[in-house]
Amino acid sequence: MPAQLVAVFNQKGGCAKTMTTMQLAGTLGMRGFKVLVVDMDRQGTSMIWSAQAEADDPFPAEVVSLAPLREKMIGELAKRAPLYDLVFIDCPPAIDSPIPWAALNVADLALIPVVPVMDNVWASREAKELALKARQENPALRAYYLASMVRRGRLFDLCLQELRNDADIPMLESYLSLRNAFAESQLYGAVVGSIAKKSPAALEADALADEVLALLAIKPKKPAVRAAQRGKSK
Repeated sequence: MPAQLVAVFNQKGGCAKTMTTMQLAGTLGMRGFKVLVVDMDRQGTSMIWSAQAEADDPFPAEVVSLAPLREKMIGELAKRAPLYDLVFIDCPPAIDSPIPWAALNVADLALIPVVPVMDNVWASREAKELALKARQENPALRAYYLASMVRRGRLFDLCLQELRNDADIPMLESYLSLRNAFAESQLYGAVVGSIAKKSPAALEADALADEVLALLAIKPKKPAVRAAQRGKSK
């Protein structure tokens, strides 16, 4: 497949898989990349998010649902991939679903969002084992933890350190904090960079996008021209 494929997965619900997918895809779309988001969750949150955008200022990446196809979405991906630079697969929150396994078998990069609290860290072990198993079928696959919804405090620091100490799955340097702007952008069918360009949330999304591009060895592009900012975010 000519496009670089990124699978975002974890068995734990509420760890910001869709938020990560949409902020990353939209941020890269704003930079001029042709980006596709494949919503594989039956709840269709990515689709609903993008549908909130105004017709004259659409979400900066194409979003489609292939959830009804389940693991057979691979065939459809093969047809669509030549049209894009990057494809993000937003997987459902269930390791026993065949969808994450199928996605990992064709992905170039896998991101495992983890909220730095102990139940999320414990639950991420199943995602780790699935990624390691997938490497046997797809040796080119690289998997990373992504700290998401990060807050300050000793507990969070301890959980982050435990993730960093994992010898099998490294953790990205960039992270996404628990910020109002990430949730606010959903209301507008947007990403934080189009709501408040220089906000702390937008800077985090940009740093994550930079790191993903570097891991995929994709040269950056100049930011695309976007509509006026919709408002200020925290």
